[in-house]
Amino acid sequence: MPLLQNDRNFGRNYIRLRKEKHQAKLDFSCFGWIICQKNDYLCTIFTILSMSKFVVYIELKPFIAQWAVHHFGSPVEFPPQSVGNARIIAILKKRPDGAVPDVERDGLTPVRIPYSKQKDPESWNYVTPSGKRFIAEYIEALFKDNLYKEFNEMCSEDSKLQTAAYTWCEMHGIDIDYADTIRQRFYRERERLLSCGVDLRKRNRIKTDKKG
Repeated sequence: MPLLQNDRNFGRNYIRLRKEKHQAKLDFSCFGWIICQKNDYLCTIFTILSMSKFVVYIELKPFIAQWAVHHFGSPVEFPPQSVGNARIIAILKKRPDGAVPDVERDGLTPVRIPYSKQKDPESWNYVTPSGKRFIAEYIEALFKDNLYKEFNEMCSEDSKLQTAAYTWCEMHGIDIDYADTIRQRFYRERERLLSCGVDLRKRNRIKTDKKG
């Protein structure tokens, strides 16, 4: 009797392990990986897959694409049960008749379509052009939040924005050729907010000795 029995339902694998003398190590390239050891007893494992084999290709600014790949991999794959996955699932449609599947092209970033019990990617794997822009805008919003929060912490009135930009790019897997672009994006946003009375500048606290 075989050690492994797979039900290749997209969302659920049924894996039965027979009693063995040694540790059972299972490695499935299509289902993720599992290492199981349970005192040589018969064990049954159910794995719920969170991702699928389908991707959608979206257009991102090069430095944002590098940031996304650095943090989420390639294809870009958001964590299970994350807001990012929920947003992608929400806009999935069944592929219209005659619609050509997405293909890889220069300048496009692949984003993994997550598995959903309600929308099995085998059938629900089509994203409209406006849906692709929706995903791109979400990724850019994450990028901006990350940039403004960290960059503001790194900068003070007497620090050099350009040096901080080089450092921030290195931290997030972005080519340093984009350091000036990063600096300008932060500076412009900071100045726009400053004109509305919102001051993002980080000031160093100056300590003075009190004289009696």
